[in-house]
Amino acid sequence: MRAFFLAPVLAFALAAAACTPAAEAPSSEAEAPAGRLEIRDAWAAPTPGGVTVSAGYLTIVNAASEADRLVSVASPRAGRVEVHEMVMSGDVMQMRPAASLEIAAGAEVDLAPGGLHLMFYEITAPFAEGEDVPVTLTFERAGAVDVSLPVRRPATESSHGAH
Repeated sequence: MRAFFLAPVLAFALAAAACTPAAEAPSSEAEAPAGRLEIRDAWAAPTPGGVTVSAGYLTIVNAASEADRLVSVASPRAGRVEVHEMVMSGDVMQMRPAASLEIAAGAEVDLAPGGLHLMFYEITAPFAEGEDVPVTLTFERAGAVDVSLPVRRPATESSHGAH
């Protein structure tokens, strides 16, 4: 019976974390072959014990002269990783998998709290502050890009201004 009430509370906590602004911290950067893509400001949200989902954030910069598309995301720390988006449905903010993530030539795409973000499912162990979560981003043109997401908390745990 206790687990029945705990699951909605944990789901709400993760959704709230996905909607809060990011804290300033050293960024984790990675670069794709030939300098085509750069990954900046990567981080993942910590999880309490027993929770098997978390969120991750980063910025993808495409300095190439042609668009690229993120085709998959994987991590040895999760059973699966998806790109999700936050959308309004009437008066309710909902999270759902993004159909596609294209990065235009010369543009950047932010995966940030309250918008596009990574969702880690079936995590193998809680994400603890101070550790790094390895992630492989696979792009249509640039190929695989490995990046580390430092685990940290958002700037304001109790902030709901970004909702």
